[in-house]
Amino acid sequence: MTPPGLPKEELKLDRSQLLRSEEPAADLFRMYNHNTGEQFYTENSCERDFLRGKGWNYEGVGWRVPLEGAPVYRMYNPNSGEHFYSLNSYERDMVVSKGWRYEGVGWKAAGSNGYPVYRLYNPHDRRPGAHHFTLNSYERDQLQSVGWRYEGVSWFGVGSAEESYDDIRQLNVPNYNQYAAGAPSGCEGASLLQALQYKGRLGGWSLRQFLDTMPHSSNGGPNNGFVGPPYTESPNVYSAIYPGPLASWGQAYGNVSNITGSSMDALINEVRAGNPVVTWVTINFQTARWGMWSFGAAVNNNHAVTLDGYNIPGGQVHVSDPISGSYWLSRSTFETIYNARKFAVVIR
Repeated sequence: MTPPGLPKEELKLDRSQLLRSEEPAADLFRMYNHNTGEQFYTENSCERDFLRGKGWNYEGVGWRVPLEGAPVYRMYNPNSGEHFYSLNSYERDMVVSKGWRYEGVGWKAAGSNGYPVYRLYNPHDRRPGAHHFTLNSYERDQLQSVGWRYEGVSWFGVGSAEESYDDIRQLNVPNYNQYAAGAPSGCEGASLLQALQYKGRLGGWSLRQFLDTMPHSSNGGPNNGFVGPPYTESPNVYSAIYPGPLASWGQAYGNVSNITGSSMDALINEVRAGNPVVTWVTINFQTARWGMWSFGAAVNNNHAVTLDGYNIPGGQVHVSDPISGSYWLSRSTFETIYNARKFAVVIR
């Protein structure tokens, strides 16, 4: 969906942008390649469907374009696989002179009385997703806040489509690798810290620094606190902490609540409101393997991740996983594993 480093903090369009223009126009489809980080735009529904068949995420309609207007040129870099778009013929020629392939007119641009489409550049990432185009001023501002360079208005559209970004959102919560931090059992703490830092709390704290403040169980059960040290793994110790004590721990640093028992739709509504959710799942979303412990039955392949995005048209959710990084996966897969326990903690 969104290129790495691209948070969709407020992917809701202004009310004025939720209306279609009366001017004859076409939808411009927005696609995302989660393997390369490229955002791709096309007016061609056949091209859209072809890319969906190749594994690209369809993010809905980016904006609407006029049937007549100034040409927006489309270029392709055969070395990196990136596409680039420009209204400026001089820029087109300069890019082509550097080895890019000119692919013709991608779509048409409206006059300056239309809706501005903003252009941004990520100077820290040379992958195909280095440029981003958006109609959304909130998305523009959030990109700038994490180091993207605003390059101005690229061209104008004639409005948005009826489908809004209420159906697609990614908060882009930070990601910690629990193994890199030397905490192979620290998934719950990592998931909580990721969410707190997204909310502006504990800036500059390391994962180990945060885990050192974690409450520990006094009776060997995860409903009382964390069992064992997070820096080791032992087959005889159920190294975990459950939602109750995790929420109590988090309340020392932010607005954290235990919402265990919530439906999948309720979790998505929290993310829609900008609130990441720590959820208890399984490692690699494998089938839950249950075992008996001194405190009762528990999932042996227990794991926790931060839920921070959803794509309703695409049937996907996004997580920040302390083992496997940030990625999209099938909502049905996530929901099946989550529903085994419905353990969840929200950070508001």
